[in-house]
Amino acid sequence: MSTSSLHPPSTWHENPNADLLRRDGDAWTYGMDLLPLSADPDEWSAIRLPECAAWCYPVAPRDELFLLYHVYAWMFALDLLFVRTFKADRDLKGARTMVDRLARFMPLDGTARTMPKPENPIEKSLADLWLRLTPHRSAAWRRDLFNAQMDYADGQVWELECMWDRRVPDPAEYLVRRRASYGGPVGVCLAEHVAGAEVPVRVRRSRQFRALMDAWTDIQALHNDVRSYRREVEHEDETCNSVLVFAGFLDISVDEAATAVTRLRTARLAEYEHLESTQLPALCEQLQLGGDDREQLSAVMKALRDHLSGFHAWQNSARRYQAPAPGLGSSEIHGS
Repeated sequence: MSTSSLHPPSTWHENPNADLLRRDGDAWTYGMDLLPLSADPDEWSAIRLPECAAWCYPVAPRDELFLLYHVYAWMFALDLLFVRTFKADRDLKGARTMVDRLARFMPLDGTARTMPKPENPIEKSLADLWLRLTPHRSAAWRRDLFNAQMDYADGQVWELECMWDRRVPDPAEYLVRRRASYGGPVGVCLAEHVAGAEVPVRVRRSRQFRALMDAWTDIQALHNDVRSYRREVEHEDETCNSVLVFAGFLDISVDEAATAVTRLRTARLAEYEHLESTQLPALCEQLQLGGDDREQLSAVMKALRDHLSGFHAWQNSARRYQAPAPGLGSSEIHGS
């Protein structure tokens, strides 16, 4: 399980169905009324979401690529809806009410029998996604995805709570809560889905794999914070951004904090590589994993590596993230 190819910017590949996704991917998004509810066409285009999916999942078959794209579209739509409505209006009660209902559209038996009638496009599209994602998946995987999606939605409320109180969290709280609000655990479930595999339960619940999932998410979330600082903090009034967190906690400038965050991201990448190349193989030996379990784990790790490479290339190219980042010259940021 080598990660030698992961040093960003590393080699990435585009899914051969990318042009088809660019052309037809948002037929579902508009059909579910997610757009223009959460974003106008220019704002949505600036995300370059088809590239994100096509670069993060370069070997996904056509139907799988479209499904994963639609999951991304739902997550971005929820995030943008929060910015446009609940965060703009500081409507904590409305946000909590919406999020609390989402669990009802992800029944753990994977069927629609117990689902209520959706009341809005967020619920309607989540119900559709759940029924497309869960067939043929294990009960443990469905539970993991349920928890990951709820943690993601709860994370949006946590960010709103911090805005409401004008509170900047400390680094320990921030790093833990940001993993959920960024959607890292959802990404791990999607890596299993696209790989057609599942991390063996004994491995997934291990300290080593949980640490690897945390590092995998941190690598992306910290990069996102530096690239998004201007928009989130200066234009959207967010208080949950690691650059702002470290600037306040360490009593340093924003530029110095951005440099510190980038260095932390580099350290998290090194930790990810160590866990994948050293601790996971040792764990496999300790657990005496059989050949099928090892193949499933290897397939998921390949999907996670593809995602990291594609994500880095996408975020450095999407117009949404092109405002000058604090702290570093552009060459340093792109080579971080």
